[in-house]
Amino acid sequence: MNQNRFTLWYFLISIVFIVLENTHVAIPALIAKGLIIPSLMVFYHFEVRGNYGLFHRIIMTGLFFSWVGDVSLQLADGNLPFHFSGDKLFIVGLAAFLITQLIYFVAFILPKGKNLIFSSRLYQTILVLLFGTVMMYFLYRKLGDMRIPVIAYMVIILMMLLSALNRYGKVNGLSYILVVFGAILFVISDSLIAINRFQMKIDFAGILIMITYVTAQYLIILGCIRQNIISQKAEN
Repeated sequence: MNQNRFTLWYFLISIVFIVLENTHVAIPALIAKGLIIPSLMVFYHFEVRGNYGLFHRIIMTGLFFSWVGDVSLQLADGNLPFHFSGDKLFIVGLAAFLITQLIYFVAFILPKGKNLIFSSRLYQTILVLLFGTVMMYFLYRKLGDMRIPVIAYMVIILMMLLSALNRYGKVNGLSYILVVFGAILFVISDSLIAINRFQMKIDFAGILIMITYVTAQYLIILGCIRQNIISQKAEN
């Protein structure tokens, strides 16, 4: 599949969703959002077909749960003409993305090599833990009944980021950089959701959250594909 054409389609459908969402066209917005991750799954499938090992099956599973999270959170939005329990669907979406982060964590720890985030790159671990501590400090008292789910999610997504950072020296440089930047953007996107929902309203929050999210998923998938390409070359 042509990467440039896919990239154009992927970000175009993401922009269409953002426009529809901000003009309160609920059902077309739901359809557009529901197409984003499946598009990424189709692209990923065609890029790695013929080399479907455990790593790629794990990543595809992570994308599926991302799609479940996307649809659940969109249904929880409250702008649709039919009624859903927003709080319950928010929890479903949170659970789906928690599973996604766990799945990405498992995938990112598969490459063999030294765990440098506990030795020569320990500063990265400290920075990630410091970020999580600061986030919890500002959010904790506002979380209410969502305290345990949000804390659990924060722990898991930071584990995912650490596992992405820990790929250093285990995969090729481009794959490492793409996945790390994708993981960082994922953390930023989910942090914006938490801050906007529990702490304070952020101007243009929906746009910022969506831009960081779709870019995060795109970069992670490109990085995983690049890891696959290098693996094939090494085997040959």
